[in-house]
Amino acid sequence: MTPEMTQRINPGQPRASGATHTMFELTVNTTFSAAHSLKGYPGDCRHIHGHNWQAAVCLRGEQLDELGLCMDFREIKRRIHSVTSELDHRLINDLQPFDRLNPSSENLARHLFCKIREEFADTPVNVVRVTVSESPDVSAAYFENQS
Repeated sequence: MTPEMTQRINPGQPRASGATHTMFELTVNTTFSAAHSLKGYPGDCRHIHGHNWQAAVCLRGEQLDELGLCMDFREIKRRIHSVTSELDHRLINDLQPFDRLNPSSENLARHLFCKIREEFADTPVNVVRVTVSESPDVSAAYFENQS
């Protein structure tokens, strides 16, 4: 591949004299249905109740392949589904680590982030943020600052 082709495929890559560093950001949304209860909560959420959870997974990569893809969305969805399927139609409180950790949206976002990050360890993209919604008007996100 010629340098000109590489520049077209990876337009954000710095040229010999430039200092530009560009990233591509991909977001995949998925859903799963699961129940939980919040231990110690002073309201109705202390009782078992269910949600149609939504999770938005944000990934970043620096390069595009010869097809112009950072990573195939089909493969991204497959890897995310391998994690969320463990929660689907389950009582989250019965699953590790939620058998000892309150299954709040915040803790669920962190759990998904860590599990999904493992699924993408061998890929050209990194998980940057996972946002979890238990209803359309509220969400919790987990991300780690890169120093």
